[in-house]
Amino acid sequence: MAQNKFNSGNFPDSNPAGYYRIISFGDKIDFGSIETSARWNITNSKEGIGVTLNGSEINDYIFQYAGEYEIQFSETKKHDEGCNHPAFPKKIIVKVNPVKLSFDFSKIGFSQKIRRGINYDNLIVSVPGKINIQGKTANEVKAPELLITGVGTSLLAQPVNGTIEIKNGTQVFKYKISGRVDKESYLMFDFYDFNDEVQSFNLQQIIN
Repeated sequence: MAQNKFNSGNFPDSNPAGYYRIISFGDKIDFGSIETSARWNITNSKEGIGVTLNGSEINDYIFQYAGEYEIQFSETKKHDEGCNHPAFPKKIIVKVNPVKLSFDFSKIGFSQKIRRGINYDNLIVSVPGKINIQGKTANEVKAPELLITGVGTSLLAQPVNGTIEIKNGTQVFKYKISGRVDKESYLMFDFYDFNDEVQSFNLQQIIN
């Protein structure tokens, strides 16, 4: 089956096309607190979308369809007049992918309890992920990454399966963990989706 990854590379800084953001259909983008003097013109010519929004209304806009959206930014006053929001480019491009992945951390599982001072080479972390698809898309994609951080921690994660079959429904994502924790620490598990956006899980127990 053909392989494809919706965003080249495994991490957020790998974006050769220079998109402002890469998200999934049905998502929003938080641009922060925006003054009412700001105006946003959103277009997606393929879907016949043309919307004009003011100020922070952009934060509630739902990108319903996959494709590329051009967003033109303008404002009625200059920044030297005391604007309280960041300066945005006059034009930005947002890519909206046709696949959405949501991890269910209420059902995350560990094949072993993680303890301090133990070398692990075959610890398995598993978590269900719900996939929703809009239209036609690739049959398989590269499995998303997992990063683990914590004080005195050198745990590396490798997907058990190198590719993921893209189909509607819930799949279990499994990662093989190697390395060790040398200090008392809380661990954070950063699960990347197909857009290289992070969904984080904080392990509540301290590793000791």
